[in-house]
Amino acid sequence: MAATIAVRHVDAETWRVEYRFAQAVSAIKLPAVADYRQQAWRVRTPGMKLQPGAEFDVISAHGKPFKSASIDITSYDGRPPKAYAPFNRFSDGGTLLFLGHLQGDVLRAKREHEMRADIRLAGLSQENVIAPPQNRQHPGGERGYAYFGPAQAVRAGAVKVLVDPKTPEWARETVLDTGAKVAQYYEKAYQRPLKEELFITVSIGSDEKPGLSMNGGAVLGQLAYHFSGAQLAGDHPKKREMLARLVAHEMAHIWQLNTARGGVGEKDPWIHEGGAEAMALDALLQTGAASAESVNAYRAAQTAACEKLGKSVESYNGIYACGLARFDQLGVAIVPLWRGLMEATEAKGAVYSERMVQDVAASQPAAAAPSGGD
Repeated sequence: MAATIAVRHVDAETWRVEYRFAQAVSAIKLPAVADYRQQAWRVRTPGMKLQPGAEFDVISAHGKPFKSASIDITSYDGRPPKAYAPFNRFSDGGTLLFLGHLQGDVLRAKREHEMRADIRLAGLSQENVIAPPQNRQHPGGERGYAYFGPAQAVRAGAVKVLVDPKTPEWARETVLDTGAKVAQYYEKAYQRPLKEELFITVSIGSDEKPGLSMNGGAVLGQLAYHFSGAQLAGDHPKKREMLARLVAHEMAHIWQLNTARGGVGEKDPWIHEGGAEAMALDALLQTGAASAESVNAYRAAQTAACEKLGKSVESYNGIYACGLARFDQLGVAIVPLWRGLMEATEAKGAVYSERMVQDVAASQPAAAAPSGGD
């Protein structure tokens, strides 16, 4: 279903979203994101309402057909588990808004249709707006983060970068240096230059809470990092080590998505998360961005964590720890394995699956077990 989604920043804390559909629909059906829409969305169109649900949030007009809907979204600081953060704030007043949460399906004549969205962005007066990369695999499909704020992206080698001015130097160096080394390694090892320019953002949250939080998200030619917590201040090798792993992991997702078709699916998340863990540890070791001791210690810790989870990939932690363990236990080198997976998903158009992993692994020669595993 063709749709236009106009997103306009109307004041410091509010974005107005106007949906326009080519044909009348009876409902907009969006995957639920914790309490984000209940807390931050307000339906402006008379006679329409938002009905939250466990799996989907639905916007409708009591069954009556409609061709447009107007929503106001206020800033939301929650960070829902297993989902992209709806907003990432910058210390200079800039904001990232995740456009994917505006997209989903529509109902028409009791049938579901995927939105084919043309997203248009407008900022406040004198505000810079940076659109995320287009969805090359599915034109009109899910998009990443749009930036609204005072900053301009700058070039760092082959990528565009938008870094919060409050970012500590140790974090800035780690993101850029490790990112450059790992990207160069992935391109050579997996024999796949990126199909489009990569856009990297680094935003800084509150430093009032204790501890250190480092989050990253990879989506369609874009990497979005968000750091917060009192321990963000001050350099330390352990913090650089943790951040280097995060950078290598998220960059691995970019290569998993770097296919003309197929790629990451909604099922079996252990494949892309555990796979990214294995790809990242290999890249850190091969580029010298991490020592063998550090890589082995992390792998051993993840193996132990998987044992405590009963080797299950059903939990959030399990898809990472036990996902990594499953790749380690295949007994084949990670680079030819994932190179084969990328070729298979692109050739067949099917998303990565457990069957695809097993088939590709069976076609590879055996390799020495990685250090630190069981």
